[in-house]
Amino acid sequence: MEQEQIVDRKQRRGLANAVYYPFVVIGLAVLSHGGFALSGQGFTPFYPFIQDDFDLTRTQVGLITGTIFAAATVTSSGFGWMIDRLGVRVMAGSMMILSGIVVASLYFATSFLLLLLIAAVMGSLRPVGHPAGTKAIMDWVGPKRRGTAMSIKQAGNPILGALAAALVPPLAVAFGWRIAAVALGGFIILSGMLILALYRDKPGTASRKDSTSSFFAGMGSVIRNRNISLAVGFGFPMVGAQVATLTYFILFLNDELDVPVIVAGGMLAILQVANIVMRIGWGVISDTLGKGRRKPVLFLAGSMTAGVLLLVSLLPDATPTWALVTIAIALGGTATSWVSVHSVLLSELSDPSQIGTTIGYASTVSRTGIVIAPPLFGLIADAASYQAAWMTLSVSILIGMLFLMPVREGRDSTTNA
Repeated sequence: MEQEQIVDRKQRRGLANAVYYPFVVIGLAVLSHGGFALSGQGFTPFYPFIQDDFDLTRTQVGLITGTIFAAATVTSSGFGWMIDRLGVRVMAGSMMILSGIVVASLYFATSFLLLLLIAAVMGSLRPVGHPAGTKAIMDWVGPKRRGTAMSIKQAGNPILGALAAALVPPLAVAFGWRIAAVALGGFIILSGMLILALYRDKPGTASRKDSTSSFFAGMGSVIRNRNISLAVGFGFPMVGAQVATLTYFILFLNDELDVPVIVAGGMLAILQVANIVMRIGWGVISDTLGKGRRKPVLFLAGSMTAGVLLLVSLLPDATPTWALVTIAIALGGTATSWVSVHSVLLSELSDPSQIGTTIGYASTVSRTGIVIAPPLFGLIADAASYQAAWMTLSVSILIGMLFLMPVREGRDSTTNA
């Protein structure tokens, strides 16, 4: 009996047994999600310097971004499954260190072909952050706070992306873009080391090998889950609308409504601020007013997104500035900010041993939407009008909501800290 008490006291002294440890996990999840995203978002501030250095066309610059996201689409499901098998700490920590090394290797890029190769490796590692951070929160944060915690994690992407946009150009001007790449890579490496040092996989949540004995068995089990696949079907057009909005909003204001490009850029900035605020806001709403239910909140977010997109399609010429600001806030608070609650829903629909696989599967489908939606939106805008393109997005959201309606949301009765 005395020996058991000694063991119990030793366990309580560990960092992972501290009362505040779930808050440490939330911070590390933000670092995981945002840190891996730096290999995509954090790369875009380098484009003006790389374009000048290598004398690239706009098409070639776009090809770099396309390579990053195409590579991420290929590896999303596999990394999700590996997180279930090997744990968050090993995968997030070690892969982030490797990602930082790859970003820093931009210092040695001497040709456009080598740039594309580095971009492909960067993109292939990028998908680790989302499922790793999601699983960490599901393991350590209780149901009553998960929506809020997941929303804070999702805010890591735009927050660290904004910091990179603010810091990379001055570093590149002062020391050269190659040194700036080494600095960004160094930050990512240190973030990975911090995850290895502080994160602990929760005892008892390791993957059950009988249910995930192989990648294809794990994926098959997830795909056959009716509720998960229906929820993923809802997310497909929502992600497409999110990326199309971020891609074309500034162009729509400038080309269609004759808004000066500087003012249009300001509207996009307002949209992004609303995006960050409501990424957290939707999670808080699902935890409080929604009482832990995610489906009604997503239904509300989807309905509001469809409505706002319809309003955008009806904006007349000479729309007053106050109305544009209102629309920017509305788009940021709907079309681009619902993702965190969707991640919680998918995770709560999943077997605890397959959360990584589930998020990886959803990410693969979502990234397919990212590849399809922007060029399709542009094609419709070119062939018909911007109005027709915005209306098409609105209709696609309404169709996606038909997938959400039959989803049966189970109440999670676990009592995580």
